[in-house]
Amino acid sequence: MTPITLYTNTPEFYNDICEEIRLFFSADQIILKENPITPAPPDQRYFSHTVSEQNGKGRSETVIYNDSAASSPGIAFFELDKADPIAAKRQKKAAVKLSTYLALKALTGKQPLWGALTGIRPTKLLREQENRTGISEAKRYLIKTLEVSEDRYRLAKQIIDRQRPIIDTAGDNAMDIYINIPFCPSRCAYCSFLSAVTSEGDPVQQVYMDMLIKEIKAMSPVIAAHHIRSVYIGGGTPTSLDDAQFERLLHIIKAHIPHVPEFTVEAGRPDTITPEKLACMRRHQVTRISINPQTFRDSTLTRVGRNHSIEDFNRAYRLAKANGFDHINIDLIFGLPGERLRDMKRSLKKAIRQKPESITIHTLAIKNASKLTRDIAYSEKEAVVLKAVDDGRKTCEKQGLYPYYMYRQKYMKGNLENVGYCKPGNESVYNIDMMEEVCSVLALGAGAISKRVYPSGGRLERCANVKDIKGYIDRINEMIATKKAHFGF
Repeated sequence: MTPITLYTNTPEFYNDICEEIRLFFSADQIILKENPITPAPPDQRYFSHTVSEQNGKGRSETVIYNDSAASSPGIAFFELDKADPIAAKRQKKAAVKLSTYLALKALTGKQPLWGALTGIRPTKLLREQENRTGISEAKRYLIKTLEVSEDRYRLAKQIIDRQRPIIDTAGDNAMDIYINIPFCPSRCAYCSFLSAVTSEGDPVQQVYMDMLIKEIKAMSPVIAAHHIRSVYIGGGTPTSLDDAQFERLLHIIKAHIPHVPEFTVEAGRPDTITPEKLACMRRHQVTRISINPQTFRDSTLTRVGRNHSIEDFNRAYRLAKANGFDHINIDLIFGLPGERLRDMKRSLKKAIRQKPESITIHTLAIKNASKLTRDIAYSEKEAVVLKAVDDGRKTCEKQGLYPYYMYRQKYMKGNLENVGYCKPGNESVYNIDMMEEVCSVLALGAGAISKRVYPSGGRLERCANVKDIKGYIDRINEMIATKKAHFGF
């Protein structure tokens, strides 16, 4: 891997420039230099970026030196808006990213499907752009300025049009609640989430649950002051809790939020789903669960350390249907190591055969915290995953499952996207609200990040809990006080 070094006279945009570089190159580390390098180092790929004023406008220019030869520079302009410094900074950031993208495109000859767009919320950007400038201008901005492909623009447009009626119901005091259970029966090789491998009855589960319930109770004034649109219990694997702790959690939630329109439990690991867990969820009026095979190939499941079989999934799914659950989501991951196009298409076909109310197709993304390395995970051809993702979209729509939410991540295979599909009327309010950031989120548990949305000004403030489980347990009182103040209590 050729080392990459970067000089910029706007180091505050270092991370933004790095995001653009990673659209084209696999680069875990990009070395920031305080001063320009002259001459350019012959053994490295060297990026020189400058922002200047020219003819009353701001100008961003990026030049890439590869083996001492300069590529065509990327140049983008932005307004020097002194009346609105926030808007000016936003325009400047966009120009910095665009100039880097244009230089990289000239150097490599590649043109990513999402163009220069690196944010995880393309649909939010499009929706807000439409609200500011209208549909035609928003389309022009994405396709002509950011160079998003026509196909990906149509996907984003289809999703925001489907979301709009749900978003429009979110009032100023709307809130979603997220609860994190950071325990799993084993750690998947691709996982980067903070979670501990535990078994039922592990003492750490009880201590953690004591603190989590303390946090839920302490937040009761915040909950009471808001209209709760949805509750989502995720992780980790919430159903890896033992029966007593699981019952305890659901009981305290319903005691504080007796009437929640959408109540989801991420029962992702089929090997943790039992008749007792399902009966508990039914008693406490859980309306939506997710059972996730990720693939319908047993050898892949073994390779990535999921420790369950496809038969385990089939058993859990049949059991959930028999217990009366009328909204089950299935997650699949495209791009897992060793999987071919026919494996991904076969997995989707088998998932659809279950007649779920929703399916989410994820594209493999390998973060630094995962066991799987990017060199191994991305050795498969990206074109194969792109074909699987695009074929998957057509297959879902033919079966009456339509895209309703989307997000992107760093290090995604092929710079693609994750898309949730559902039957009409089965859109998850929580998924839409989280991705579009249209209302506040009260997040509870280790590593959970609360968001307070100020609708009138479009402002959003975050408040994060301590990530590790021990730190969460030890500092629970501090986090409660901080969170109360965050929400004005």
